[in-house]
Parts: sequence; C-alpha cells; structure tokens
Amino acid sequence: MPITLDDITLAFIGAVIGLVVTLPVTYLVVDKIIERNTRKELEPVRAVARERLTSKLGVGFLTTFLITLVIDVNSAFEERRAVEKGLAESHVLKLKNAQSDLELLVGVYNRVLSVEVEHLTGKVISSLEHLQEDFQFLADEYPKPPSDTHVRHIETVVLETVSQTKRVLELLGADEAQIVGLEKWLVDSRNKVGLRPGEKKREVSGKHEV
Repeated sequence: MPITLDDITLAFIGAVIGLVVTLPVTYLVVDKIIERNTRKELEPVRAVARERLTSKLGVGFLTTFLITLVIDVNSAFEERRAVEKGLAESHVLKLKNAQSDLELLVGVYNRVLSVEVEHLTGKVISSLEHLQEDFQFLADEYPKPPSDTHVRHIETVVLETVSQTKRVLELLGADEAQIVGLEKWLVDSRNKVGLRPGEKKREVSGKHEV
C-alpha cells in the first residue's frame, strides 16, 4: 500500500503532538530528580549548619552569657555600685564577637537555612548590637551605678533575645528545655522588682533611650 502525502502529514502531526505532551512531563521529572539529588548533596551541609548554629545560640554559650549580663547589672544596682568599667567593656567585646560569629554563620550557610531561621537569627543579631550600646553606656558612665530604668531595660532586651533564641532552636530541632528554664528565670527576675516612678529617659549612644 503506497504511503500518501496525507499519511506523512498525519504522522508528522502525531509526532509533534507527542512531543508537546511528553516534553513538559520529561522536564518536570528531570527537574524533580535534580532537586532531590541537590537536597541529598546539601543535607550534610545543612546538618553542620544546624549543629554550629545550635552550639552558638545554646545554653552552653550565648544564652548563659546573656543571663550573666542580667546578674551583673542587677547585682550592681542592688549594691548601689557601678558596673566595673573593664567588665562592661569586656561584655561589649563578647557581644560584638557573638554578633560577628552569628553573622558569619548565616552568611556561610544561608543556602541551607530556612527563611524563618535567618529572620529570627537576624533579630538576635540586632538585639546583641542593642546590648553593646547599653553596656558601652555603662562603661562611659563609670563610676555611676546603673539606674533602675536601665537595669529593667537591659533585662527586657535580654529576655526578648532569649525568647528569639529559643524559637530559633525549636526550628533547628534542638532541645530547648534548658533555655525554657532560663527564660522563666528571666521573667521571674524582671517581675520581682517594679520600676521606680519619676526616672527620666536617657539617651544611649544616640540610638535609643532607656
């Protein structure tokens, strides 16, 4: 049976229709395979990122240090003495180092961190910068003791930072039981003594007031 022009035309149309239908499906399958392989390749990096960020934010480092800040300013206030200038400056340096470490980790591992983890870690970084200004103010004010308003302000910022840190650790799948206890301790400490009325706000490093 001879092949006619109509047969060739129909075969060509069939081939084109087949390509139109199968090509998108083929590309979709290939994309999924590549995406799955990429996820597998990045999983070890993601695990290292979670471990390093958890270590930096956890009770063994940053959170414990933040609690130390509250204890130091509270002790100075209760004893009506200044926070030693060298101690305040040491706290500023440690806060700067913690901020730099977190910025570095987020920069290095941004490909494998979720948007929410990056966002909350950014808030923690901003809080650390805020606390640097507060302790630099205490160093500059030496030998004046910290005011009740300033102590309460530092407690508030530290509590916010610890709460943000707890949320990051939850997202990272870390055990946050200890940090929950520290958060409760901060809340109890903050509520134990109310602000004395009549204290005026004072500017700290030209960026915020307490």
